[in-house]
Amino acid sequence: MISRRKMNLTTFAFFVALLLNIMGLSLVTHASSGSTSTVQASIHAPLKNKDEPQPVAFMHRPFYGSQTVTERTTSFFDHDKPWYENDGTFVRYDGKKWQNTPIGTCVTGQNCYDGHNGYDINMHFEPSLSVAAGTITRAGWYDPMNHSDGFGLWVGIDHGNGYATVYGHLSGVAVVVGQRVGIQQRIGTTGTTGASTGPHLHMSTYYLPYWQPTDPFGWSANYPDPNVVPDHYLWVDQPGSNSTVPLLSINGNKVYPGATQVDDASKKFSTTGKWRTAIGVNNIKKTMHWTATTSGAATATATWKTKLKKSGYYEVGFFVDDNNASSSWVPVTVSSAVLGHSGVSAQHLIHVDESRIGTFTSSYGAVSTGAQWISLGTFYFSTGMDAKVVVSNATGEVGQQLGVDGVEFAPLS
Repeated sequence: MISRRKMNLTTFAFFVALLLNIMGLSLVTHASSGSTSTVQASIHAPLKNKDEPQPVAFMHRPFYGSQTVTERTTSFFDHDKPWYENDGTFVRYDGKKWQNTPIGTCVTGQNCYDGHNGYDINMHFEPSLSVAAGTITRAGWYDPMNHSDGFGLWVGIDHGNGYATVYGHLSGVAVVVGQRVGIQQRIGTTGTTGASTGPHLHMSTYYLPYWQPTDPFGWSANYPDPNVVPDHYLWVDQPGSNSTVPLLSINGNKVYPGATQVDDASKKFSTTGKWRTAIGVNNIKKTMHWTATTSGAATATATWKTKLKKSGYYEVGFFVDDNNASSSWVPVTVSSAVLGHSGVSAQHLIHVDESRIGTFTSSYGAVSTGAQWISLGTFYFSTGMDAKVVVSNATGEVGQQLGVDGVEFAPLS
């Protein structure tokens, strides 16, 4: 799977940046949630010294489990002009070089994506984790006016050490701008929003404040690094996670083995407002509910509620059908218990994109994912309290369809 930002503005900005850098100026590309990318100039020092000392390694893997990043990588960082310039040369962190090579024929299962400024990681609608502690600076659509552009739903983190990391093409966002996150904290769910050909995570590492792309695998070749900024190895000695969670997306529309499912046809499902029922082969038990979205206060809600047989941690899934579901910012609230505080509940808000699930048109053409279980997160539930998921049609959109079907609670082993 591959991903792109808009190339023309980025390429133009970089070359002007090099020219302005000679004069002590910089042309800086900025992007923020809720607004399209803008470019502005500011006074600053020259590009970083390539002989600077090795920084302290700080990065962990952005996924659960013991697999390495390289084992799950489908496209590496290009050290030759990593600002999406298609110049026919691709250079990996170890100095391996490919010239005028078709994108999918470098190494089996891995792409030579010319000008790629990050890593594409094979993650299929599963939790995306922060690689280090920091402050959320981006959480939303890369371009609210064009959901097929750039990183799609993305999260950015300022780690407070001169570096930022970005997580693109998400299907769900579980954080907000200004929030502090810890090491390997869940920030969202991977997907295929934005300029993407299929489900994966795009992760980039940048120098702040000018968002200069750098490779966290450093540079290990015996000739000079072609990247214009220093590339250092930034992974800690043990970057993996011993934790695993159920991968809810592997069973199609079937419930995860051992999970408790609540369908929209169940007595444990209720609604307020106006909902319609749709019939489809990909629906759970062939039916689903849907309603129109609103840009104002909620006029319709849907609630799944059950009591689980055992207290503990559960991975919660939200099923998205590939029809009657075009909303891109569905507010889903999970009500869980608080461990050690009997009778106390906590609410967790996750925003889910339904528009890039099923069959849709991206900037690369048709993409088909089929109906999907979207992981909302891991939460603690008590047998004495309801496990509850609530959806509202107050998405901020007018005229879109919000589809709801089933939820599931999969216990962690």
